[in-house]
Amino acid sequence: MILILIGITLLASAADVLLKTGANQAGDALADPLVLIRIPWIWLGAVTGLTAMSLWIYVLSKHNISHAYPIFVGLTFLNISLASSIYLGEEIGITRLTGMLLVMAGIVTIHRYSHDSDALAGDGDAGGGAD
Repeated sequence: MILILIGITLLASAADVLLKTGANQAGDALADPLVLIRIPWIWLGAVTGLTAMSLWIYVLSKHNISHAYPIFVGLTFLNISLASSIYLGEEIGITRLTGMLLVMAGIVTIHRYSHDSDALAGDGDAGGGAD
């Protein structure tokens, strides 16, 4: 599951960066809804986001949401922070970097130990599939 979640979060993060790029390009013209049709970055971001959503639905059909969602959110936070720094020139200060490291520790903890709690609770494969 973790590899699929990494792929989904990369797609979702790319979609957000593409949408941000389109919004920056449109500027104040976004007040006109027809501007959205004319900006390729927005279309590309929307298609990428829909692809990520389709894959996310697949993950939800196979795994416990209490396991998948925290990992999804954490990885998306990390991806967005890195992508916004690389592609949009946003700064990552020491406080955000510390938070990113804590999020990474949380992702590892959730992924590593959620299997143990599922087994203790007697849920086994309650999410419908193996990791």
